[in-house]
Amino acid sequence: MDKDKTLVSIIVPVYNAELYLEECINSILEQTYKNLEIILIDDGSTDNSFEIMKQYSENDSRVQSLSISNSGPGKCRNVGLDIFSGDFVMFVDSDDRICRDLVEILLEHLESSSEIAMCKFSKEIQKIAKGTKKVENQTSIFVDSIKSIYLPGFPSSGPVAKLYGKKIFSELRFPDISMYEDAAISLQVLSIADKVSFVDYYGYYYRFNSDSITNKRVSERNLFIFEKTKIMLEFTNKNHPEALDIVKTICLNDNDYVMMECTRSNTEIARTLFERLLEQNRDLSKNLGMRKLVYTNRLLLKIALKIMSKIYYNDFVRNIFKKVLGVNNG
Repeated sequence: MDKDKTLVSIIVPVYNAELYLEECINSILEQTYKNLEIILIDDGSTDNSFEIMKQYSENDSRVQSLSISNSGPGKCRNVGLDIFSGDFVMFVDSDDRICRDLVEILLEHLESSSEIAMCKFSKEIQKIAKGTKKVENQTSIFVDSIKSIYLPGFPSSGPVAKLYGKKIFSELRFPDISMYEDAAISLQVLSIADKVSFVDYYGYYYRFNSDSITNKRVSERNLFIFEKTKIMLEFTNKNHPEALDIVKTICLNDNDYVMMECTRSNTEIARTLFERLLEQNRDLSKNLGMRKLVYTNRLLLKIALKIMSKIYYNDFVRNIFKKVLGVNNG
């Protein structure tokens, strides 16, 4: 494969992102690797996001701007996946930014369009652009790939900070759910890939934006976590039963995070969701040894999660929890 002629497509879902959108797009346009196709998809924004997007389209032929009715980031990414023409594809969130050499670095570690390369990400700006830029781990085994994406620093099930070969998404699309659509297909992505490379480089700045959909207070959208868990478990049971306990642990961790968010919100939906997730976690953890003890005392669990919610968004703290509750302990 001639890397200089390889086209890389970058898909950016945009929703009310005018505050950070220019910074995001500029970080893509300024890449050291220039052969790019940039697809910006406005998700029914009510601010000036689409006007900003159109200006970039007019000034750089590599940029396309589209607009759809508000449908969520999964639908936006699917629209991009239906039209992109690159050999590789990357997703960037509209309030984040990437290091100027990220595409070049990840592309160096890809040999075919059925592989994935990913870097580390951080919410702490001082970490960005640090790392050896060498492959920290590489695997073609499904279970090992799952364990590796949950190593500290890597973006777990999220679609960002990864460069995907086009074959990964030749048929696969994000499900039609308003949240957790990325986690829902994360296992399919790893299963399709011939090889996954993990690069020691903090090349992606994930901005913690309290106004984003993901970080808003608990709402009915969070109920889609049950559909996400169903998709993950059904796929694993059918295709990779050897990974079932690992995937159950992942689902437990996802549920714990949402339960933690529920402790920050004194609403009926938050209380109802907490109880439903607790019930599901008791079921999921039945055959997972000591983990089931976490869910025996509802009050103590709620207190612990409430304390955790005040410190979790620090990278160091979050990575400690990844180690303690992570899938690499089994």
